[in-house]
Amino acid sequence: MEWLKSFIDKGIEEDLIEIGISEHACRFYQAAGLLDGYELRERWIKEQCTEDLEEYINLIQNAKDRGYNIKLGIEMDYVPEHEQSIREFIETYPWDYVIGSVHWLDEWGFDIPDMADEWDKRDTYEVYNRYFSDLKKAVESGIFDVIAHPDLIKIFCYYPNENIISIYQEVATSIKSCGKCLEINTAGLRKPVKEIYPAEDFLKICGKERIPIIINSDAHYPEDVGRDFKKAYNYAIKCGCTTISRFSRRERYDIDLDQLRLQGE
Repeated sequence: MEWLKSFIDKGIEEDLIEIGISEHACRFYQAAGLLDGYELRERWIKEQCTEDLEEYINLIQNAKDRGYNIKLGIEMDYVPEHEQSIREFIETYPWDYVIGSVHWLDEWGFDIPDMADEWDKRDTYEVYNRYFSDLKKAVESGIFDVIAHPDLIKIFCYYPNENIISIYQEVATSIKSCGKCLEINTAGLRKPVKEIYPAEDFLKICGKERIPIIINSDAHYPEDVGRDFKKAYNYAIKCGCTTISRFSRRERYDIDLDQLRLQGE
């Protein structure tokens, strides 16, 4: 509870109305089999899944019972071959919201520093095309409430020479038609790419489509809770975003983004 309390206290210090905790599913042994199928991926996940999901859920519920305005979330890796098992796993637990993300292209964890040398062996455009294809499948699966760091693929500053605006548009159209929410994630500012996810061209398309957003700091440490939220808010306004979302028991509540300015956030 002390570790969780340090996140909550930082959120209070940052004047956040509520704080959402969304641990990666791969940390829990109950989800270990959801990334099976490739030896390297299985080996990496085996090292990560050391925690008990029931303890996590009870920890968050205990904080709620103490009166903290906290939400129970999960970030779930999407891999197409395990879509049905992922769906069944998600439906088993009482989440407030579920974040979907793509971190793996088969056995390659493209955002893992120890696997970054694989970039030099691949065609960058093909990597981007595959990544966004899987992200679109994640959206259209209907499993997730929020689509996380939607251009995470840029993390190590590898960019295709080809124009990918049409790919951004395809993904945005899918998010819109499926009624999902897009994450603006400030963690990119702390990564090699040194910019917010998603890229401005991508977010402007989402703004034009009137896709609702959430703003996340993706804080793995307490000191990063709420970090760079003002930058993200101004960025969202600049790109034409109009609606920000909140969640409770997987019900979404949309708020006019401009209201946050009136509340002084």
